[in-house]
Formats: sequence, C-alpha cells, structure tokens
Amino acid sequence: MDIRTEKVSFINSLNLPEDEKDAISLAIDCLIDNESLSEDIPIVVTSYDDYKRNCVLQIIQKFCEGIYPNAAEDLFEPEILNIFGKTGEAACIALIKKLQSSYSMLYWADSPSWFSSLPSGLFHVISIEGNKVSRGLNQKNSHPTKVTRTYNDDTLIAELFNTFSHSTNAQITNTKAAEEKFYDECNSGLIRPLPAPTGLFFEEEITISSPDWQKLACVAIRRYQSKECKDGMNWNISDQGWSGVVAYPLIEKIQNITDSGFRECLIGLITINIKDPKKPYLSTAWIHPFYRQKGKMKALWRILTEKYGELDVEEPNSNMQAFLKAVKTNA
Repeated sequence: MDIRTEKVSFINSLNLPEDEKDAISLAIDCLIDNESLSEDIPIVVTSYDDYKRNCVLQIIQKFCEGIYPNAAEDLFEPEILNIFGKTGEAACIALIKKLQSSYSMLYWADSPSWFSSLPSGLFHVISIEGNKVSRGLNQKNSHPTKVTRTYNDDTLIAELFNTFSHSTNAQITNTKAAEEKFYDECNSGLIRPLPAPTGLFFEEEITISSPDWQKLACVAIRRYQSKECKDGMNWNISDQGWSGVVAYPLIEKIQNITDSGFRECLIGLITINIKDPKKPYLSTAWIHPFYRQKGKMKALWRILTEKYGELDVEEPNSNMQAFLKAVKTNA
C-alpha cells in the first residue's frame, strides 16, 4: 500500500490529542514529499515538551518501520540534533562528524536554534509549540520556512488539475465540479495527461470499486477520444456507468511544473466490457497523440489478449474496428 493511502487509516487509528495527531500527519506528509521528489530529507521534531515530542517520535518511527520494512534496523531510531558552530562551515563539519558515526531519518531538538547554523533545506522540521503544530524546512540563521501543503482526502480531486496553471483549482473540491471542469477543458481543445495525486498511483485495473479520482481521469480520457473520433460520449463515474467495465490505463511519469518531482499520469486507456464474463468486448481504446507510435498501446493489447483471448468490438464502431485491424496487423 502507498504511503498516502496508509496514512489515512493510520492517523484514524490513533487515540491521541489533536496536536500530536497533526504533528504525525505532517511528518508523514514529509515522507510523501520525499518519495515524490526522490529525496531522503530527514525529519526533525522540535518541542520543549519532552513527553509530547517523544510520543510523536515513537509513533512516526512505528509508521516508518511499517512502511519501509526492509530499511536498515536503526534508520528510524530518533537521535538528538544539536549542531552548534559559529560559522556555517563549522556547523557542516560538526554535522559530517555526527553522520560518520550514526545516521537516522528521524531527529529531535528542543528548538530549531539547535541547528540554525546549518545550510537551508537539509531537514524537514515539525515544530510543536504549545498546541500549535507547523511544518517547514530548516533555514540558516532563521526560523524554518512554513510549508502549508498537506495531503488529505479532500485534496485528491483538486490534484487532478495541478500539473498546469489552472485559475480555478481551489474551487474543484468534488466530483461534480471536476466533471464540469474536464468537460470545459475538452470542449476548449485542451487535451492533457492526467496526473495521479501526489504519492498515489493508478491501479492496473480500474473498476467500479476504484477511487473516484481514478474514474474521473478515465472518463476524461474517454471524452478526449470522443472529441477526436466524433463517436459520441455517454459515460460518467456513476455505478451505472461502471457496471461491468474494466479500464486498463496507459501510464507515463511526467515531471511537475511546480517542483522537480514526477507524477504518474494517465495518457490513455483500453476499456473492456465484461458484463458477460464469457464474452468480453473491446469498448474503447485511445492514447494521447504525443505518445502514439511508441508501442505502448500494442504492449497493453498483447497483455489483454492473453487475459481475455480474441476480443470483438462492443458495438459497430469504425474507429474501434480500425484499432483492431491495426493491432492485429502489427501483432
């Protein structure tokens, strides 16, 4: 299970004060950022309240050890971070000496002042001050920068739209608004790869029981096909629309416009109608124009014919007939 999905059930299982749960949630967000950006930035929890800080560290350690069972035994053992030095160079030397004897992904300190001489951006910092909790990155000779980004269920839908500059992202908080925005995009001629939310991935088989954000992306891809092929479009994320339907996604990892991280993006799909398990049909097949002639569709088709055998088209459809002819000719 991915970190973001595991986070939800893990946080909900905790019987702790809200500020401690918030601190743990923000620390897990740091892990999600690390994975998204392919980085290993350690986490420092700072607080003058020893009991609260230790409780938070123990729970974070437990979560990390569960998510990364093959990690080194002591990788998430919390260690003190007190790096003093009158100059940045002296602080760096002290940090290097510390790392030569031990290394951890979790540290603690009473205050960010304990490591304020270090260069900026070396550590995620979770600050607990009374009942207030914040997240940031360490800054040299200053307070940590604030990071307000969080990864919660209520941001999943909006994240389908944040790989490009979109003026109304903040308003897209539910499936209805997302469907309307995808409709407007398609009608205006905007056809784009559709990103999974940060830290999440498309399933190999997207079905009626899949999360709404995945079904929204599939329906948007189908609308792109309808726009190009002029073959009509009557599909949505309702149970009726997904009854007996399996979508097989075509995926490409694409770099974010806002940072150096990569997101898994839906660039096409093949949908199969399996209402009659003994006689499945090809329903739709489409891939973004930028990714055609690269063998992606044919590779997926080979997998599906091994699974289902020879497939006929669900209904008379010249575009799908042409697709079948092409993949059979080049098989």
